[in-house]
Amino acid sequence: MHIGAIMKEKGDTVYSTVPANTLGAVVDQLLDLHISCLVVLSETGDLVGIVTERDIVRTLKSRPDDWKHVTVDEVMTRNLYVADLDASLDEVINEMRERHIRHLPVVVDGQLEGVLSIRDMIAASMVELERHNQMLKMYISDWPEKHEPAR
Repeated sequence: MHIGAIMKEKGDTVYSTVPANTLGAVVDQLLDLHISCLVVLSETGDLVGIVTERDIVRTLKSRPDDWKHVTVDEVMTRNLYVADLDASLDEVINEMRERHIRHLPVVVDGQLEGVLSIRDMIAASMVELERHNQMLKMYISDWPEKHEPAR
């Protein structure tokens, strides 16, 4: 299965913020939308980073008194691992596991197409496993008819 198939299922809704936004505003947006990250876009719409719950928690620890006023630019992750639509599910899951990331921007020709979460990847893996399971069951159920010895 490829990332393009997962993106078709999920859709291309992307929630974003800008580098100058404050973490106080980001927290409000995350809570309102029931999500755990926002991609960070420049004023021209280019992907420049991602801000996640983890970034906010780290900031709460290091700046407990003024975290709400810290800008996204100060804490966002800049060096992003991104995937294109042709990347395989297995490849992406392995990279996400090795890099300890839970959100994956999907970029095509330099343009942000969407964001997939590790939850999306696991759900797609489960669908893929169920499909393989069904194929094996069909193969096994046909086995006796196709492989009976001639009499």
